[in-house]
Amino acid sequence: MKKGNFKISVKTLLIWLVVFITTSCIEELERTSFTYEKLLVVDANISDQVKAHEVRLTYTSPVDGDTDDLLNTVSGAAVWVEDDLGSRIDFLEQSAGAYFSPDNFAGEPGRSYALFITTNEGKQYQSSFEKLVQAPGISEIYNRFAVESTDQKGGATPGVQFFIDVKDANQSTQFYRYEWTDTHQIKVPIIKKYEATAYYVGLAMFYRITPFDEDVQECYREDRFNELILATSANNINGELNEIPVSFSAATDFDVTTMYSIEVTQRAISAQAYSYYRKIKLFNESNGSLFDKQQGIIVGNIISIDSPDEQVLGYFEVAGASSKRIFIAPSELDPEVWEYVVRPCETYSAIEFDGSLTTFYEATDLPEEQRGSVIPIRENYELYDYDQYTGTKFMAHRFCADCRRRGSLGKPNWWQ
Repeated sequence: MKKGNFKISVKTLLIWLVVFITTSCIEELERTSFTYEKLLVVDANISDQVKAHEVRLTYTSPVDGDTDDLLNTVSGAAVWVEDDLGSRIDFLEQSAGAYFSPDNFAGEPGRSYALFITTNEGKQYQSSFEKLVQAPGISEIYNRFAVESTDQKGGATPGVQFFIDVKDANQSTQFYRYEWTDTHQIKVPIIKKYEATAYYVGLAMFYRITPFDEDVQECYREDRFNELILATSANNINGELNEIPVSFSAATDFDVTTMYSIEVTQRAISAQAYSYYRKIKLFNESNGSLFDKQQGIIVGNIISIDSPDEQVLGYFEVAGASSKRIFIAPSELDPEVWEYVVRPCETYSAIEFDGSLTTFYEATDLPEEQRGSVIPIRENYELYDYDQYTGTKFMAHRFCADCRRRGSLGKPNWWQ
């Protein structure tokens, strides 16, 4: 579920919708079986949160093209947002195809906004005016054990499903989109004082042991949403939202976690935006093939001023947003999750070894019949200390002496 980006997923989906043509017979695909039209793709949203808001402009790619190719970005454009009172906010290009508002910009609830684009070729585009509706606050974030199916036949991943409740939803909108980011804090229990670096002399491998003086005891690993998460309260008389699933983490993600944080952002979107995202979500979940009947281009709210018949892909989202962050210790996860979590720093004890590191990793200090089972375990170990006088090496599981194995140095500025 993770390791991706929702913006990229939407862009890729829209590209496939444009370039595939339907066919009723199964035969070898040829390049002539596809049509391609270079279309503008707009990925943009603003909210009432104070931050630098982004507008990303790209062009569609041919089937055999690179969707991440910098040549597909739209650079040198004039991009701005206007409200219904005529106030204008300019977005400046900070990298190829990526345009940002000032970092102190925030939309105002009750105001309507439209996006304007003029490319460096002089082509003009405009979205419809969209009203910004304030989002209700998220009441609670909680977790429960769950098993998520995988793409492989019969495959399943046990883990933690996070949910939200919204108890005081107002009636200004009934449609929502969700984003999330999560962070694992990793504190290793062993101080690393030495490191071993492998080198070769011919085909023979040796290890050079040197002092290590960097602090690698505390790291953080951050992930963010990579899917469309939608919800509606249209069927609830009181407008409340209950048990909305927003994030799933595999149990194995918590193997070395010492503290965990998740932030969920709730966006109050229009009925039109919800319908647009819903169509994308349904298509993305169809599990169809090239030969299924395609539904055509999913039309957004952006048009070409110069050529009304030109198709423009993407959507300019205007939404009120509310965010909630929680911090939880691993012990606060659903107890059932722990049946599937292996904590290496508790499972694998440190080892004192008097021989060479080559002997350690090849397990030649043991009878040959034992090596097959021991070598895979020792491969997970690394040197963390060394007695220069006795030659004793102190070995620990690699996740327990160097936090960089599962995260990155540097505490986020918002961390408690």
